[in-house]
Amino acid sequence: MKPIYLDYNATTPTDPEVVATMLPYFTEKFGNPANTLNAYGWTAESAVKTATGQVAKLIHCKSNEIIWNAGATEGNNSVVFGLIRKLRAENPNEKIHFLTSATEHLSVINSFLAAKKYEGIDVDFMPVQKDGTITPEILQKWIKPHTKLVSIMWVNNEIGSINPISELAPICNDQQIYFHTDATQAVGKIDVNLEKTPVHFLTFSAHKLYGPKGVGCLFTRSANPHVEIVPYLFGGGHQHGQRSGTLNVPGIVGAGKACEMANEKWLQESQQTQKMLQKFYEQLKEFIPTVSLNGPELERRSPINLSLTMNSPIELALPQLTGLAFSQGSACSTTEVTSSHVLKAIGLSLNQAQNTIRLSIGRWTTEAEMNQALEVLIKVFKSQ
Repeated sequence: MKPIYLDYNATTPTDPEVVATMLPYFTEKFGNPANTLNAYGWTAESAVKTATGQVAKLIHCKSNEIIWNAGATEGNNSVVFGLIRKLRAENPNEKIHFLTSATEHLSVINSFLAAKKYEGIDVDFMPVQKDGTITPEILQKWIKPHTKLVSIMWVNNEIGSINPISELAPICNDQQIYFHTDATQAVGKIDVNLEKTPVHFLTFSAHKLYGPKGVGCLFTRSANPHVEIVPYLFGGGHQHGQRSGTLNVPGIVGAGKACEMANEKWLQESQQTQKMLQKFYEQLKEFIPTVSLNGPELERRSPINLSLTMNSPIELALPQLTGLAFSQGSACSTTEVTSSHVLKAIGLSLNQAQNTIRLSIGRWTTEAEMNQALEVLIKVFKSQ
């Protein structure tokens, strides 16, 4: 019997409607959208335009502000290193400071560390509050005279913290600092409205909202203000020269369809998953009073996420937890066990991190599955 899937923060199953929309573009409609001299190319180009519009509608932006790529990791690196190239071209001797938080996804943290090592960029990682968020006061305190980029994730992938992006972005706007947000865990789960939230760059991956893996988007604001970065992939000048390379048409079509579906479903689904998690946590706490919730309270966090510190190491309980598919709060290598940098940043010890599990649910999680998962956790940890 397959384990109960409780790892929607890691990836989501591709929705069957998305798969059905993609399939013709592998066989019947296989044209290259860059070739506009024949009907195959026209069909592919039209499909890409439709998908781009579907993304733009979901996040409330213009279609010409969307650049297709391989996902948020590529997008995050594009912003960091593309902006360095732009700033250096404008003023080769200018001192540059980039600012982010200690709880970011590793694609941001490691790109910042690489920018420091290879490009000589001054970088800082802001401490977060106990709930994992950055406040306007924290941000203002850490901004330097030569700060050029601030990157703060919209929703944390491990503990579900929702950062106040609508309050943070204007601080940077007022000081002419570029603001980027990795919104991979936000798009399709909470309201992301770029007409109201003045971020300059936004990135996300399709596979986190029931789309295919290997495709995502970079939003670059075109007006008020107009921003741009220097591309780091060169070739045929695809996507107005911003990201060369033949477009992954099936993946883009799937991503667009996933965004269209998210636009219709996200609010109802988020209310449903949040309600299920509230009930689950209350019942778990009743039987295991020592369990603790990491990150914000349930009404202020990602509607799909629970990060729970149990009363004994998860590693020792794994043989009894094979019926559940979830994530842990620590990572094992051949030489050592290391705590999640996110859990460490909010003050958890290595032992606490070893006792931590992340459960995340989604579109196809049922009440019956949640009840089964509850029974398993109570059986394993109640006697500990």
